[in-house]
Amino acid sequence: MARKRRLFWQLFPSYLLITLVSLVAVTWYASSAIRQFYIEHTASDLETRARLFEEQISGQIDPLDAKTIDQLSKKAGGVTSTRITVMLPSGKVVADSDEDPATMDNHRDRPEFIGAIRGNRGASLRHSITLDKDLMYVAVPIKKGVRTVAVVRASIPISAIDDALKIIQVKI
Repeated sequence: MARKRRLFWQLFPSYLLITLVSLVAVTWYASSAIRQFYIEHTASDLETRARLFEEQISGQIDPLDAKTIDQLSKKAGGVTSTRITVMLPSGKVVADSDEDPATMDNHRDRPEFIGAIRGNRGASLRHSITLDKDLMYVAVPIKKGVRTVAVVRASIPISAIDDALKIIQVKI
Protein backbone atom coordinates (compact mmCIF):
# COMPACT_ATOMS: atom_id res chain seq x y z
CA MET A 1 0.00 0.00 0.00
CA ALA A 2 1.32 3.38 -1.01
CA ARG A 3 2.23 5.70 1.76
CA LYS A 4 0.19 8.93 1.78
CA ARG A 5 2.11 12.17 1.44
CA ARG A 6 1.64 14.71 4.13
CA LEU A 7 -0.51 17.73 3.31
CA PHE A 8 2.51 20.02 3.70
CA TRP A 9 4.40 18.31 0.86
CA GLN A 10 1.32 18.37 -1.35
CA LEU A 11 0.88 22.17 -0.97
CA PHE A 12 4.49 23.35 -0.60
CA PRO A 13 5.63 23.07 -4.28
CA SER A 14 2.66 25.01 -5.64
CA TYR A 15 2.99 27.76 -3.03
CA LEU A 16 6.71 27.96 -3.65
CA LEU A 17 6.11 28.33 -7.38
CA ILE A 18 3.47 31.03 -6.83
CA THR A 19 5.82 32.91 -4.50
CA LEU A 20 8.75 32.76 -6.93
CA VAL A 21 6.66 33.86 -9.91
CA SER A 22 5.25 36.76 -7.86
CA LEU A 23 8.72 37.81 -6.73
CA VAL A 24 10.06 37.78 -10.29
CA ALA A 25 7.06 39.80 -11.52
CA VAL A 26 7.41 42.41 -8.76
CA THR A 27 11.16 42.69 -9.38
CA TRP A 28 10.63 43.19 -13.11
CA TYR A 29 7.88 45.77 -12.58
CA ALA A 30 9.84 47.67 -9.92
CA SER A 31 12.97 47.69 -12.08
CA SER A 32 11.02 49.02 -15.07
CA ALA A 33 9.39 51.75 -12.99
CA ILE A 34 12.66 52.78 -11.35
CA ARG A 35 14.50 52.81 -14.70
CA GLN A 36 11.79 55.01 -16.22
CA PHE A 37 12.01 57.37 -13.23
CA TYR A 38 15.79 57.63 -13.55
CA ILE A 39 15.57 58.20 -17.30
CA GLU A 40 13.02 61.01 -16.89
CA HIS A 41 15.06 62.56 -14.09
CA THR A 42 18.26 62.35 -16.14
CA ALA A 43 16.55 63.89 -19.19
CA SER A 44 15.32 66.79 -17.06
CA ASP A 45 18.81 67.25 -15.61
CA LEU A 46 20.41 67.21 -19.07
CA GLU A 47 17.89 69.76 -20.33
CA THR A 48 18.84 72.05 -17.45
CA ARG A 49 22.55 71.66 -18.27
CA ALA A 50 21.92 72.42 -21.95
CA ARG A 51 19.84 75.50 -21.12
CA LEU A 52 22.52 76.78 -18.73
CA PHE A 53 25.15 76.34 -21.44
CA GLU A 54 22.83 78.09 -23.90
CA GLU A 55 22.94 81.14 -21.62
CA GLN A 56 26.75 81.05 -21.62
CA ILE A 57 27.09 81.04 -25.41
CA SER A 58 24.13 83.17 -26.49
CA GLY A 59 26.45 86.11 -27.27
CA GLN A 60 28.73 84.00 -29.49
CA ILE A 61 26.00 82.46 -31.67
CA ASP A 62 24.88 85.40 -33.79
CA PRO A 63 27.44 86.26 -35.18
CA LEU A 64 29.03 82.84 -34.84
CA ASP A 65 32.30 82.56 -32.90
CA ALA A 66 32.91 78.80 -33.23
CA LYS A 67 36.35 78.84 -31.59
CA THR A 68 35.08 80.49 -28.40
CA ILE A 69 32.03 78.25 -28.27
CA ASP A 70 34.23 75.15 -28.64
CA GLN A 71 36.54 76.33 -25.84
CA LEU A 72 33.55 77.02 -23.58
CA SER A 73 32.04 73.61 -24.36
CA LYS A 74 35.28 71.83 -23.50
CA LYS A 75 35.55 73.74 -20.23
CA ALA A 76 31.90 73.24 -19.25
CA GLY A 77 31.94 69.58 -20.28
CA GLY A 78 34.95 68.88 -18.11
CA VAL A 79 33.49 70.62 -15.06
CA THR A 80 30.05 68.98 -15.32
CA SER A 81 31.13 65.53 -16.64
CA THR A 82 28.70 66.11 -19.49
CA ARG A 83 29.31 65.89 -23.20
CA ILE A 84 28.17 69.17 -24.72
CA THR A 85 27.72 69.63 -28.47
CA VAL A 86 26.64 72.76 -30.35
CA MET A 87 25.19 72.40 -33.85
CA LEU A 88 23.95 74.81 -36.46
CA PRO A 89 20.41 74.34 -37.90
CA SER A 90 22.04 72.56 -40.86
CA GLY A 91 23.35 69.89 -38.47
CA LYS A 92 26.98 70.97 -38.74
CA VAL A 93 28.81 70.56 -35.43
CA VAL A 94 30.59 73.77 -34.38
CA ALA A 95 31.61 72.73 -30.85
CA ASP A 96 31.98 69.56 -28.83
CA SER A 97 33.39 69.02 -25.36
CA ASP A 98 34.93 65.60 -26.14
CA GLU A 99 35.92 65.68 -29.81
CA ASP A 100 37.25 67.99 -32.52
CA PRO A 101 34.13 69.36 -34.25
CA ALA A 102 35.93 69.50 -37.61
CA THR A 103 36.19 65.69 -37.67
CA MET A 104 32.57 65.00 -36.66
CA ASP A 105 29.74 63.95 -38.97
CA ASN A 106 26.75 66.14 -39.71
CA HIS A 107 24.10 65.59 -37.00
CA ARG A 108 20.94 66.58 -38.91
CA ASP A 109 19.65 62.98 -38.86
CA ARG A 110 20.02 62.47 -35.08
CA PRO A 111 16.65 62.09 -33.29
CA GLU A 112 17.42 64.58 -30.53
CA PHE A 113 18.52 67.19 -33.09
CA ILE A 114 15.34 66.71 -35.12
CA GLY A 115 13.23 67.07 -31.97
CA ALA A 116 15.03 70.27 -30.96
CA ILE A 117 14.62 71.81 -34.43
CA ARG A 118 10.87 71.02 -34.35
CA GLY A 119 10.12 72.14 -30.80
CA ASN A 120 11.48 72.83 -27.36
CA ARG A 121 13.40 69.65 -26.62
CA GLY A 122 14.60 66.51 -28.33
CA ALA A 123 15.76 63.43 -26.42
CA SER A 124 17.01 59.95 -27.25
CA LEU A 125 18.75 56.95 -25.75
CA ARG A 126 21.17 55.44 -28.26
CA HIS A 127 24.67 54.23 -28.96
CA SER A 128 27.30 56.88 -29.71
CA ILE A 129 29.43 55.86 -32.66
CA THR A 130 32.03 58.50 -31.76
CA LEU A 131 32.47 57.37 -28.13
CA ASP A 132 31.34 53.72 -28.55
CA LYS A 133 29.02 53.98 -25.51
CA ASP A 134 25.28 54.07 -24.84
CA LEU A 135 24.33 57.64 -24.05
CA MET A 136 21.27 59.68 -23.21
CA TYR A 137 21.02 62.82 -25.33
CA VAL A 138 18.90 65.92 -24.77
CA ALA A 139 18.99 68.79 -27.26
CA VAL A 140 17.44 72.25 -26.97
CA PRO A 141 17.17 74.96 -29.62
CA ILE A 142 18.79 78.37 -29.31
CA LYS A 143 16.39 80.92 -30.77
CA LYS A 144 16.71 84.51 -31.88
CA GLY A 145 13.11 85.63 -32.07
CA VAL A 146 11.29 82.82 -33.86
CA ARG A 147 14.37 81.64 -35.77
CA THR A 148 16.48 78.72 -34.49
CA VAL A 149 20.14 79.72 -34.78
CA ALA A 150 21.73 76.67 -33.12
CA VAL A 151 21.06 73.57 -31.06
CA VAL A 152 22.79 72.70 -27.79
CA ARG A 153 22.95 69.02 -26.91
CA ALA A 154 23.97 67.56 -23.55
CA SER A 155 24.64 63.87 -23.01
CA ILE A 156 25.90 61.42 -20.42
CA PRO A 157 26.50 57.65 -20.42
CA ILE A 158 23.51 55.65 -19.20
CA SER A 159 25.75 53.05 -17.62
CA ALA A 160 25.25 54.81 -14.26
CA ILE A 161 21.48 54.19 -14.51
CA ASP A 162 22.01 50.54 -15.42
CA ASP A 163 24.51 50.08 -12.56
CA ALA A 164 22.07 51.59 -10.04
CA LEU A 165 19.32 49.27 -11.30
CA LYS A 166 21.52 46.21 -10.95
CA ILE A 167 22.21 47.11 -7.32
CA ILE A 168 18.48 47.55 -6.65
CA GLN A 169 17.64 44.24 -8.35
CA VAL A 170 20.22 42.41 -6.23
CA LYS A 171 18.77 43.95 -3.07
CA ILE A 172 15.23 42.95 -4.04
